[in-house]
This record gives sequence, C-alpha cells and structure tokens, in this order.
Amino acid sequence: MNLETTYLGLRLKHPIVPSASPLSETLDGIRKLEDTGAAAIVLFSLFEEQIEAHGERLHRHLTDGADSYGEALSYLPDLGEYRIGPDAYFELIRKARAHTDIPIIGSLNAYSSTRWAEYAGYMEEAGSHAIELNVYHLPTDPLVDGAAVEQRYLDLIRAVRARIAIPFAVKLSPYFSSLAHIAGQ
Repeated sequence: MNLETTYLGLRLKHPIVPSASPLSETLDGIRKLEDTGAAAIVLFSLFEEQIEAHGERLHRHLTDGADSYGEALSYLPDLGEYRIGPDAYFELIRKARAHTDIPIIGSLNAYSSTRWAEYAGYMEEAGSHAIELNVYHLPTDPLVDGAAVEQRYLDLIRAVRARIAIPFAVKLSPYFSSLAHIAGQ
C-alpha cells in the first residue's frame, strides 16, 4: 500500500509526523523518532517569550557588577562559551539536518510580526525544511474589530513570506472568526 503524501510541499513516505514532544528536544530523540519510522519531525516550539527572557537575563548578567573592580571580571566565565537564547534551537536544527534523512520542521510561537520574520529566517538559515507558525492572538481591546485582527494575521504572513523562501504553515485557533474570509485574502 502506498501511503506517500506531501506536507508543506515536502514529499513524505507516509503521513506520520511526530510533533512537539520531549523526543524532539534532543538529537538522540530525533534520531529515535526517525529510526522508528517518522516521515518528518516538527520540533518543539521556540517562543518569543523565551527569546526575550534570554536577552533580558544576558543583559542583567553582563551589567551586574559593572561598577566594581576590573580584576573581579577575571573570576567570571567567558560568556562566549555559552549558548544563549535560541542559539541552541538553531544548532539542534543544524545537527538534525546533518544526522537524519527526513525533513526537519521548525516551530515558532511569537506575537510580533518583526520577531516572526526574524526568527523564521534564522530557522531557515539553520536548515529547517519548513516552519510551522503557531499563532494565538487573543484580542482583548474592545475597540479592535475583527477586520483589524485579520489584518494582523495577514501582515504577519506577508512579513514571514518576504523573509523566507521555505514553505510554512500558519496554525490558527479553532475559534478564529472567519476562516473562509482570511483564506481568500
């Protein structure tokens, strides 16, 4: 029986594609998924909140003690040795590409269109075959109408498409207002 299919333009042997789980967080886990027959793998999501938290933490560590004695800095480790923020995620994509023969699909969860495009680009540069964008926007401003919410999604999609050439999927909430209308856009 032929179970071949395509997802995001990627030819797959069958439609079994494991997604975010502890196994998608390590190269060993990804290889186990491939060894047990996964046709592709969607990695765990990289969240914009994680990216920002790492940046804030780095800034705090770099500025702590800025007014103290210079020789005290020699007691601190060289920060160049540490992976900070999303670098480890991109490195996992690179390693997975180098050590597997199945498509590796990155997953991104962000809320600002500039971050979506920027980090989708980094995933592409790291070697991701495709990307899933997990969009969950909960509009709470009573002055923002449905058209403005839809426009936000369209702006996001256009920003990402302008930045990357690989295929991507946009995952929407099941409570989205008008799927048919936005699909036509």
